[in-house]
Amino acid sequence: MSAAGFGQGTDLGTIRGTVTDSTGAVIPGATVKVTDALTNAARETKTNSQGNYEMFGLKPGTYKVTVTAAGMSTKETTDIVLNGSDTVSADAVLKISAAQESVVVSMEAPAINTEDQTISTAISNQEIIDLPRDSRDVYSFLYLNPNITQGVEDGEFKFLGFQSYGANFTIDGQRSTNTIFGSPTTSEPSLEAVGELNVLSTDFSAEYAGIGNIRITTKRGESQFHGSAFYNNKNSALAALQIQDKQGMADFVPTPGVSKYPTPYFNLNDIGGSLGGPIPGIKKTWFFMAYERNYSRAAVPISDQKLPHPAFWGGDFSPAINPSAANPAKLLPDVPAGVTLTPAEVLTDTYLGLGQKFVTIPSRLLDPNVQQLISIYFPKISPLVPINLANGRIADLFQTLLPGRSTRDLGTLRVDHDFTDKDHVYVVYNASAFLGATSPVRNPFTGLGLVQNDRRNNTVSGSYVRTIHNNLINEARGGFNREYSFRHSNTTLSGFLSSIGFDSNAIDAYGAVVGQAQLSTHGHAVIDFGSTYTTFDRSGNRTTERLLSQYLATFGDTLTWVIKKHNLKMGADFVRNVGQDGFATARGNPRGTMTYTVSGALTNPFAHLLLGLAPTRVTYIAQPRPPMDVHNWEQGYFFQDDWKVTPRLTVNLGVRYELVSPFVDKNDIMLNFDPTFGNNTGRFIIASDKTTQFLDPRIATTLPVVTAAQSGLGIGRGLVRTDKNNVAPRIGVALGLGKKSVVRGGY
Repeated sequence: MSAAGFGQGTDLGTIRGTVTDSTGAVIPGATVKVTDALTNAARETKTNSQGNYEMFGLKPGTYKVTVTAAGMSTKETTDIVLNGSDTVSADAVLKISAAQESVVVSMEAPAINTEDQTISTAISNQEIIDLPRDSRDVYSFLYLNPNITQGVEDGEFKFLGFQSYGANFTIDGQRSTNTIFGSPTTSEPSLEAVGELNVLSTDFSAEYAGIGNIRITTKRGESQFHGSAFYNNKNSALAALQIQDKQGMADFVPTPGVSKYPTPYFNLNDIGGSLGGPIPGIKKTWFFMAYERNYSRAAVPISDQKLPHPAFWGGDFSPAINPSAANPAKLLPDVPAGVTLTPAEVLTDTYLGLGQKFVTIPSRLLDPNVQQLISIYFPKISPLVPINLANGRIADLFQTLLPGRSTRDLGTLRVDHDFTDKDHVYVVYNASAFLGATSPVRNPFTGLGLVQNDRRNNTVSGSYVRTIHNNLINEARGGFNREYSFRHSNTTLSGFLSSIGFDSNAIDAYGAVVGQAQLSTHGHAVIDFGSTYTTFDRSGNRTTERLLSQYLATFGDTLTWVIKKHNLKMGADFVRNVGQDGFATARGNPRGTMTYTVSGALTNPFAHLLLGLAPTRVTYIAQPRPPMDVHNWEQGYFFQDDWKVTPRLTVNLGVRYELVSPFVDKNDIMLNFDPTFGNNTGRFIIASDKTTQFLDPRIATTLPVVTAAQSGLGIGRGLVRTDKNNVAPRIGVALGLGKKSVVRGGY
């Protein structure tokens, strides 16, 4: 689980500057008007006694700054681009003028931020839409940042060499970091709705935590209506073969059942649009909404070379006779003790008519439930394919394709409203839904189908900015992120047993062994042939039935106070994490495992299954564990002073304190180890007496087991002490060398 605490921080930026006359003398009391180019909404402030002004709480976008003073000319600076939480300088030089005079200057967008020590990059909506890409996943653009590389799995990243759980992901200020794994959640908006993607890489202020901050800001509505529509398609008819397809073609050997390599195919479609503008009849209110659907059809390759020869499936072992071997009947199954054959069966169905080894198992002896299992769940392979006489497997690689599919819907709605020129509010709702099947339940048993993935995400973000005074602004923000994810196979245990011919009495009897509760869970009985043949199980212990959900609720507040040359920021963030993961509900296969191994007279374990004989060993989980259901709190407090020592030199001083409580499980399914107990022999510590029922009985026979309350270590049900030493000082310097160069340093 991700145990590090990361504050959310703000997505609002700052425009500041110094107003002077032509001699360089500062002009106090000058009126500064900052206008949003998108909505034409304006805010005003005045310069202080040092001629400085600062406008905080500005949403990302393009702005115009107009400076006026009595007896002076008017200076208007346009095209000021503000990215994320950046600080942009817009100085103004006014000259004495008896008549009304106005000077308009268009600001060239700076390549870098020269106002503080933060190293960050921002990708605009236009760049996100226009840059070449291979997916509509906004996080794929993170690879444009040299500090970010691919993690172990898809959707995971490394930041400056660290894993993704050291980073902080937010959408409009709302936490979107996966509680359990630390990767981003699936709450991302449509690319049409992304206003910008901002990455704080290095030396950011105390307002932010973690080794990196990835901040997505949604687009805002404008003063005029604007919209978009799109359709994208990518398909196999217009694409080159992938490497795995070329390798599969090279490995393919034609057989009577499959004469040519299965043609790979895919068809990917994206369709959607957006609309934004003012809300009619409501002043100073703007909306933006976007929707897109991604639906795809792609082949899922299936291959295997450890299947028992398909002639065996119906009881015919004659292909296994090897006349050139010293023991031609080595792979033939023995006739089990207690099985009585008729004279005709001995003559025609056993090797050399001796009645000792089957060449063909008589159909009357074949277990009907097993035959039904093979008919429904085994792949369709011709019994004429070559055999590997060393082990009875198919000689050539079996290959086929299953039709995979996935559908993803993304929707975004944002509303911005200015109650007054001092009160600004926005609320954003992002929703996503995914249904897909892109991996096999068990390769190569095609009848089991593909793992079903059902994922839904709802995220709400809100912000209220209040200008208390010209130099005092407060932002309160909050929201929640709820993700539901459920992976499962295609049949329940009861459905599986019924499909192979078990009646209700047999199903109840099976449930009496493994537990009646298991009958309604997804999955099936596992049949293990050791290393001889491919096991009839599932490709991953954790995909048979796995709930993987989380809920994050956040609240934060930032107060900005400008005192002379000091820009003071102080505030706090609070996060409640809830994570659920059912990875343990299928571990060890609580639905039962039947193992057939080669021992004694059992020369061919697959034959014993065909005969319906008892397996060598049966295992199941007597007390399955419920899903992990944990929660904790994160708190972050910060103070930051950005001191404008000179127009070119900024010193950034800050401190951050974080308090992260240990995760506590709802069912107390937690265990820790105390290595110092008993002269360093150690002991196990459990959350409470509730944990005992879920422990492996062997644990208590190995070392002492005590509860957290009994341990005397001063720990709670989270089994670790709360770390109260997370103090992080920040020191940074930014020295501007003109408008386009800066020297930075930070700690």
